[in-house]
Amino acid sequence: MLLKHALPVMLKTLLVLCLLAQHAHGQEKKRENVLLHPQKFYRKYMPGLKIKPNPPDTNYIKTYPNYLSVGMHILSPAIQMKVRPRGNNAPDISSAFRTNITDVLGFSVNYRYIAAGFAFLMNTGMNMHSNYARSHYRTATIKYSNAGRSFQFKYIRIRGFTDVRQAGNRDQRYVRRPDMISKEYQFEGIQNFNWRKYSYIAPLTFAQRQIKSHAGFLLKGGAFYTEISGDSALLNARQQPYYKDLAGARVLRTVALRIAPGIGYNYVHQHSIYFSIVVFTSPDLYFYKYLETPTEERSAQTRIIFVLDTKAGLGYHTRRFYAGLRYELEHRAGPLQGLLLSNTYQYTGIELGYRFNAPKIVKKVYKATMPPGM
Repeated sequence: MLLKHALPVMLKTLLVLCLLAQHAHGQEKKRENVLLHPQKFYRKYMPGLKIKPNPPDTNYIKTYPNYLSVGMHILSPAIQMKVRPRGNNAPDISSAFRTNITDVLGFSVNYRYIAAGFAFLMNTGMNMHSNYARSHYRTATIKYSNAGRSFQFKYIRIRGFTDVRQAGNRDQRYVRRPDMISKEYQFEGIQNFNWRKYSYIAPLTFAQRQIKSHAGFLLKGGAFYTEISGDSALLNARQQPYYKDLAGARVLRTVALRIAPGIGYNYVHQHSIYFSIVVFTSPDLYFYKYLETPTEERSAQTRIIFVLDTKAGLGYHTRRFYAGLRYELEHRAGPLQGLLLSNTYQYTGIELGYRFNAPKIVKKVYKATMPPGM
């Protein structure tokens, strides 16, 4: 008798619990964050997105979509910033700030369209200037490259400069500025108009391999944020009367917009030995501020700055292994309010790497996060 009355109650309770569970599941599904599920994000916001393979001419360029490239490089940077007053009557009170960096060790990983890398100062003590302030260096890079386009974000931070032109007194040859910091955030994109036969990225990220010589026309566009700051004024008391606008400034902040045409050439001997060179030139549009404190509010001024950007490489590149010498130069120069500014970045070094069969976990993660067909 008791079972007869309890059975309907149990069935009703079970039905209510099922309905509540179904409702809770529906609410959870509604609250699901599609940003944490890339494939659901693409289906919801980009339902028509489908990247179609468009390979380059295999008589000129080889690609390795199933390989994971791991590389290492050792570079010796030479970084300098020069400041001098404008005007023919100004005495020679210019500054030349240099870094004290010997060797930078970097690592990179590349799979299909994506490449990432980082580098840091080795601090070996070799070839360091004992009279210079000690420098600290770090950088990180992430790149996306397909056959015709390449996008890159790069962060560079340098701490510790030495003014080799302004001695405080006769007994002091250099003025050390361990407090000076340079920070850069760079975002750039490159269009390769001859991507079917010329590979811009082959000697840079080694995501592709040029097997027959060819040249290409390029176009680079980007935005570059730079901030140079110190705990005290960037210029010393003897200089400040000749630099009215920069006199007491502790921060120089710039944003550069760049549209740079360029040309590149890859010479290949016997499908494996290569020499590459690429050159860009640009009149950058500069927005800049002289600030006495980082939080100071001031309107930006504008100028045109000339930029020369070139890269060259010589090496050996096969299906699995690659190694070579690298040289990079970027020079920026032009007039700002009350002064002439030039920045030079030079990197010379060696690089080597190897291509492995990509592990299953790499393929799985890549497929789960990248757009369909990529």
